[in-house]
Amino acid sequence: MQKITRLSLSAIALSLAAFVAPASAQEPASSPTPAASANPTFMDRQYDGRAHLMLAPYIWGPTIKANFQFSIPTLSGRPRGIAQTSVLVGPSDYLPKLNTAGMMSLDFRKSDFDLFADAIYLNASTTATIYGNVNGPRGRVQIPVTVDSSAHITTAIWEVAAGYTFAHGHNADLSGFVGVRQFPMNLNADYTVTIGKRGILAPTGSIGTADYTNDVIWGLRGKAFFGDDRWYVPYYFDVGTGTNNQTWQAYGGAGYAFPHGQTFVALWRALNYNQFHPTAHVQKMSLAGPLLGYTFNI
Repeated sequence: MQKITRLSLSAIALSLAAFVAPASAQEPASSPTPAASANPTFMDRQYDGRAHLMLAPYIWGPTIKANFQFSIPTLSGRPRGIAQTSVLVGPSDYLPKLNTAGMMSLDFRKSDFDLFADAIYLNASTTATIYGNVNGPRGRVQIPVTVDSSAHITTAIWEVAAGYTFAHGHNADLSGFVGVRQFPMNLNADYTVTIGKRGILAPTGSIGTADYTNDVIWGLRGKAFFGDDRWYVPYYFDVGTGTNNQTWQAYGGAGYAFPHGQTFVALWRALNYNQFHPTAHVQKMSLAGPLLGYTFNI
């Protein structure tokens, strides 16, 4: 978190520095846009007053860290037990199990106003074994629990936001935004629970859940170009909150703008969820990893 925040703040500082230009390159104070140039930069074209629509498919391969808890049946007449476990899953673990997947972002800009959206969809089938413990009589004994399951999971993370550019120059900009992010998850699983080292109880069954988080988010984003108006640093940071969680997201990296206006980016992106309700199945989840994307002008 600290490393990502430092990266985002550094990019913002560089962007603000880029706004300071010689007086000969500035417009009169009454003009809201940069002066016309014989060789307009990428940023000049973005803020030329026309409508710009950009579509960007991408591939993100995060490592997923999560803390889960499960309510499981125990001996007759006793309260249900709670099994807790932590999961660390890398791209090589889940990519072979994907049935379908899609990742896309969309950005519409006109002058200083913009609307953008981002969506991730995953459909996967998998089998897993989870090990945990439940409290025995009077809480003095830890009883081992093994859960074997086969599951089908469908999930999506999407966000929509509206933004306004606070400042921009020939080589950089800084925008603020507010929006919503939702994380719905549908899970259907068959399970067998083995309680005790000798399997004194092994109930089986099926579960189906449809959980989601819905957060209001706000943050900053922008770009800072260097040198020949080709290489740039994109940056993004948001925080959010909802009725059952808190969340933040950040990315930063490098981009390249082609002469025809399309761009390629290589980023490090992180998304974090925490502060879930004490009875929720998911107690904490973080996703962080490399992202490659390409932007088309429509």
